Amino acid sequence: MHVARLVAITELRNLPPDIRPFVEFKAMIEDREMDEKEVVAVLNIDTTTCYVPVFLRNPPTIDQLEKELAQQDAKLSSDSKEALSSHLKN
Repeated sequence: MHVARLVAITELRNLPPDIRPFVEFKAMIEDREMDEKEVVAVLNIDTTTCYVPVFLRNPPTIDQLEKELAQQDAKLSSDSKEALSSHLKN
């Protein structure tokens, strides 16, 4: 199982161009309108170039996020879980 680590919490407009497609794809799947001022947490799956965005407006719970990551054969690192807990519903 891979480990997902928090790499950034930032507004969409501040994301590097190589991470943006991951955010745009997730927004399309969730049927979200993208707002450049929206804050997003970005997780990286260790040993890959895969990023998992987490929209912080109406965020998932930690449990929901962990289930989503498990479907991708990943788990949230303990330090990332702690950092995200204040932004996500428990």
